Amino acid sequence: MKYMLIPIATAAFVFSSCQVNNAVVGGGTTINNVTFTVDTTYMQSGGSGELVAAGLAKNSSRTTVTAPWYIEAQFYTDSTFATKLGGSNTQIGVPLSPGQQTFWKIYFSTSVVDVHQFPDFTLSNLRAYYSN
Repeated sequence: MKYMLIPIATAAFVFSSCQVNNAVVGGGTTINNVTFTVDTTYMQSGGSGELVAAGLAKNSSRTTVTAPWYIEAQFYTDSTFATKLGGSNTQIGVPLSPGQQTFWKIYFSTSVVDVHQFPDFTLSNLRAYYSN
C-alpha cells in the first residue's frame, strides 16, 4: 500500500507544479466585469493533440478594457472538476468598450499526460487579466 502512494504523490506534485503553455495562471492583474461564454470545446486530432475551447468575452463594466489583455482558463478531465489537467492563456489584441464582446479561443496541451484520454474535458475559472 505504501508503495502505491509514491507514484500518486509524484503525479500530484508534477500536475500542481508544472506551468503549461507559458500560462501565467494566477498571475497578472485581474480585469473585473468581463463575462465569458463557452460555445464549443473539442480535441484537435493528430500528433499529441490539443484541447481547444472557444467562446465570447463581454465587457460588462463602465470602462474600456485596453489591449493587450489576456484570458486564462483551468482545464479539467471532466465536468466533476476533480482532476485538473492544468491551465493555459491567450492574448487578446483588441480593446473592448463597455458592452462590447469579442471572440476568443484557447488551447491546452501537455507532455505530462495524453489529452486524448479526456474527450469529455471541461474548463473553469476563466478570467481576464493584464500581464504585469
